[in-house]
Amino acid sequence: MFYLKFIFYSGDDTVYLIGLHLFLSVESASIMTIELKNVCFKYPQSPESTVINIKSWAVNQYERIFLHGPSGCGKSTLLNLLSGILRPSSGEILVLSKRLDLMTNRQLDRFRANHIGYIFQQFNLVPYLNAIDNIRLANQFSKKARGSLLQENIVNLLSTLGIEDSDYCKPTEQLSIGQQQRTAIARAMINEPEILIADEPTSSLDKMNRDVFMSELHQMVSETKTTLIFVSHDLSLSDGFDRIDPLSDINS
Repeated sequence: MFYLKFIFYSGDDTVYLIGLHLFLSVESASIMTIELKNVCFKYPQSPESTVINIKSWAVNQYERIFLHGPSGCGKSTLLNLLSGILRPSSGEILVLSKRLDLMTNRQLDRFRANHIGYIFQQFNLVPYLNAIDNIRLANQFSKKARGSLLQENIVNLLSTLGIEDSDYCKPTEQLSIGQQQRTAIARAMINEPEILIADEPTSSLDKMNRDVFMSELHQMVSETKTTLIFVSHDLSLSDGFDRIDPLSDINS
C-alpha cells in the first residue's frame, strides 16, 4: 500500500503545494522468495499416488523455515520441486519470481547454480577430492567468481567454518564427519545463493557436532541474508527459526 503526504504553505491568502512525499508501507514491501500455487506431484511409475498436493504455500525473503514431518511424508520430494530437480505434475512454482515449472533443463541447471545452495543429507562430497576442489565444483555452472577470487572466497569460507589450513588439501574421506559437514555448508554457500535448502543435514552427526552445525548455519544465513528452508523430522532443532511448518499442514 502506498501513502502520499502533501506539504502546503499558506501565505498572502494563497495556498501553495511545496512538497509531495511518497511512502511504501513496510507490510507491502515484503518480497516473496518462494510461492507455490496448486502444486501437485506424482511419480511417473506410480501415477495413482499423489505425493505432493499443495494448494498454496509461500516463503518471504530472508525467512528461516523449519519444515518437518516423519520419514516418507514427501519432504525430500518437496525440496526437489523447490530446487527444480523434479517438475510438478501440475501447478506453479515461483522462486525469486521465476516460474521453475516453465524452464528448460539447461535453464534450471543455471538457475540452481546461481541462486540455490543445497546441503544434502549424506553430504554428497567427492571422497577423493579435497575440500577446496569439492567446493570449486559447485562453481562450475555458476556465473559467480572465478580464478583467484574464487580461491580466496573458498579459503575464507573454510576458515569461517573452523576448518584448519592443514585440512584444506586432504581428501574429504579423510576428514571427520563434522569437517565434512562444514565443507558441505561451504560448498552450498560458495555462489552466494539467495536460498539455502538443507535436507536432514544433521542425521549423521552426534549431538555435539549437531549443535555446532546448527549454530554455524544460523550465523551464516543471518550474516549473508539468505532465505533458509530446513527439513528435519527432529523438532528439537527448530529453535531460532522464524516459522515451523508441519508438512501435513500444507500438503493435503
